[in-house]
Amino acid sequence: MDEKENVNVSAHEAFWLWIMRKNQAEKTDRIERKWQIGRLKICYGRRRKKEFWGRFGGGWNWELGFTAGGSTIIFNLLVATLRCSLEPKEKKEA
Repeated sequence: MDEKENVNVSAHEAFWLWIMRKNQAEKTDRIERKWQIGRLKICYGRRRKKEFWGRFGGGWNWELGFTAGGSTIIFNLLVATLRCSLEPKEKKEA
């Protein structure tokens, strides 16, 4: 945040604004691919190791495992992420 700006924000909010601006300013090398097969959406993503918050956020560069919730399963494959989501069925009109 510029020191010239006179904005009424807390220190916590100023920190998050700084992070968002830093992420916008830095060049990112990301790979994102998306596919859809019927109701199944598949997203593959890979970020570089030198990202500000790491590949997986929170400073993590390596992660292996999966997370499931609702209609989504996320597979963390050490250096990439594979997310599979099942979209809700469309309601038929009578």
